[in-house]
Amino acid sequence: MIRFINCMRRKSELSVEEFRRYWNDPQFTALIERVAALTGATRFARSATLAVEANVLVREKRGTQEPYDGVLEYWWDNAAHLIARTDSPEGQALTEEMLGYQRQFVDLGASTAFFTEA
Repeated sequence: MIRFINCMRRKSELSVEEFRRYWNDPQFTALIERVAALTGATRFARSATLAVEANVLVREKRGTQEPYDGVLEYWWDNAAHLIARTDSPEGQALTEEMLGYQRQFVDLGASTAFFTEA
């Protein structure tokens, strides 16, 4: 199982509420679903960080940085299929469309994205 994890930080000029408006927008939902369908993802999830005292306590106890504002994840059974789909002209165009949308509210330089194996 291959998993893609995209941990996102909001742009510094945006409030949490403004970030969440983009995050929960039906346009973003549609993009996420289109990526999943095009790439043959077996599962995907979108999670927004809770603004709760427990997160502050965990961060203080561990000495870690501020949490990411949101996490987007996709899962695939077949990496070869994923690569073929994302390398296609349709896949490249959809990737650019997703990045274009994210650039409105995500600080891409302060965010991270990576693949894992489960």
